[in-house]
Amino acid sequence: MVGGKNDPWRLRDALAGDAAAWEGIVDEFAQSVWNWARSQGLNREDAQDVSQTVWYRLKDKGDSIRDPRTLPGWLATTTRREAIRVAKKRENAIDNEILESVPDSDDSDTNPAQSATTNDLRERLAEGFASLRPLCRELLALCWQDELSYKEIAAELDRTVGWIGPTRQRCLADLKVLANVT
Repeated sequence: MVGGKNDPWRLRDALAGDAAAWEGIVDEFAQSVWNWARSQGLNREDAQDVSQTVWYRLKDKGDSIRDPRTLPGWLATTTRREAIRVAKKRENAIDNEILESVPDSDDSDTNPAQSATTNDLRERLAEGFASLRPLCRELLALCWQDELSYKEIAAELDRTVGWIGPTRQRCLADLKVLANVT
């Protein structure tokens, strides 16, 4: 089942429609793709989605791999990029839960009651943030910097990448409680 020296996983055969070659590649790399996705801090459901996407991408874009011997690197890179994309999407969804409860400043400028509500909410969020344990404050501040990756945040906090997502979610949940945001 193993391919030749220049195509050890029979990538070209798989891309040409050889089901046995596909099965061999998936058998060889499925666990690695899963582990790479999980190592980016994704939960099981998101890691499953990322894994599925990686296999679809290989089918659609595998012809762009010039040297079939680089397949493991291509899978690792594609998995990491997709995992980062999914993690960012999840982060934005959580952040939006909190941010959606804060009305736009343009709306509050024309409506005094809305302005008072907005100011109250901002004060509660600021007080809640100040009341968070220091590690949560530091983590959330780093996460809210768009240019930092999970890997960079993990290095800054001397933690693993897998620690960031779940801890961030707990910190945001604590912030919502402390700020009385529903």
